[in-house]
Amino acid sequence: MGRRRIKVKPLEEVVNRYAESALISAVRLRRYWMSQGDSEERAIAKAVKQAVGMMASSGTPPEKLYELFDELEKACKAFKGMLKEILKKK
Repeated sequence: MGRRRIKVKPLEEVVNRYAESALISAVRLRRYWMSQGDSEERAIAKAVKQAVGMMASSGTPPEKLYELFDELEKACKAFKGMLKEILKKK
């Protein structure tokens, strides 16, 4: 039997993905806290606090976080535009 080579992603990619996931986690946590009865303001505060902790633990410099979130913002705008066009056609 041959050995399978394990592909290891570069550390920067792994760290970036973790930091990106903090933003997605904040969105999910906001929904969760609201379902538990928190106001939207309180839910956002709790979700952001946890997400900031995740980002800090990633060790990603603030400049890089800004770049990552700028990329995500652009992607979100593009997806929203695409969906808007689809909804217009209905």
